[in-house]
Amino acid sequence: MSTETFDARDDRAAALWADEKQGDGWTPARQAALNAWLAGRPDRQRLLEQHEALIADPAVLWAARRAAHRTAKPGVFASPPAWVKIWAPAGLAACIACAALFGANSSLRGEMIVGRRGVPQAVALADGSAVRLNGASKVRVLLGGTERRLRLDGEGFFEVAHDAGRPFTVEAEGVRITAVGTRFNVDSLETPDGPMVEVVVFEGAVDVTPTKGRVVRIRAGERGRVLKAGVQRASLRQPEAKTDLPSWTRGWLELDETTLTSVIGDLKRTTGVEVSLSDPKLGRALVSGRFSYENPENALAAIARLHGLRLTRKDAGHYLLSEA
Repeated sequence: MSTETFDARDDRAAALWADEKQGDGWTPARQAALNAWLAGRPDRQRLLEQHEALIADPAVLWAARRAAHRTAKPGVFASPPAWVKIWAPAGLAACIACAALFGANSSLRGEMIVGRRGVPQAVALADGSAVRLNGASKVRVLLGGTERRLRLDGEGFFEVAHDAGRPFTVEAEGVRITAVGTRFNVDSLETPDGPMVEVVVFEGAVDVTPTKGRVVRIRAGERGRVLKAGVQRASLRQPEAKTDLPSWTRGWLELDETTLTSVIGDLKRTTGVEVSLSDPKLGRALVSGRFSYENPENALAAIARLHGLRLTRKDAGHYLLSEA
């Protein structure tokens, strides 16, 4: 952990400059004022870059929400996430203030959130809930007087603000997931057998209603998979409920008997990498393990070795998996 010193006033000013640069009103005159401020001390450029990185990192929004809700939910977040500790020497109060401003500007009522491929995005909703959206995913948010309804295409992590009078429901591929005071992840996946919706619950519970069939309650530490209208519920081997955020938000691809077809879709959404299969039947292979998103080629090479496949790099960002 870094122990370098900094000027608290400069750190706060850097946070405000970084936030202002994100807005639509940035002008050449403001840039000139910023340049003059940067010229005043040699370490100001470093502080500004740190705060710009913080704003670009959706995880900071979650730090702000954790801090804001510790009183309302005593004990739940008593131990700060690791990334909060890492940033503490750089002025945590300024970081949280900056994240709060970013969240406020992102509040949505009845709008569409669209994530860019390879760029997770965090958004605070007007009801106090929050969504962390994976790359190339989108969600339409409708916050009404009697219900809160979201329609997801892709993958998202939801932290729901309690409001007994307005149920919070996420719809994905015709599957309805209703929160029961909770934090949960929803992922829409393509498999060789058709679309599948996977729900992982971190805290509380959700009620999963398939297109046809009965409602199934999924609790913290459990996973529900909906395929062909049926819900398969299972306990996680290593419950993600023990963590603050799902693995994909922390740069890891954690797989538990996931089809290769689904893995390929996940990599494309999260990293932008394109993977082709020489035979569609290869997509039925089940993959388990933990791989880093930082180097998708290494992850693909490891998967290929595990399943006796050959990995060929076609061009930048495009690979082929075939039988060895």
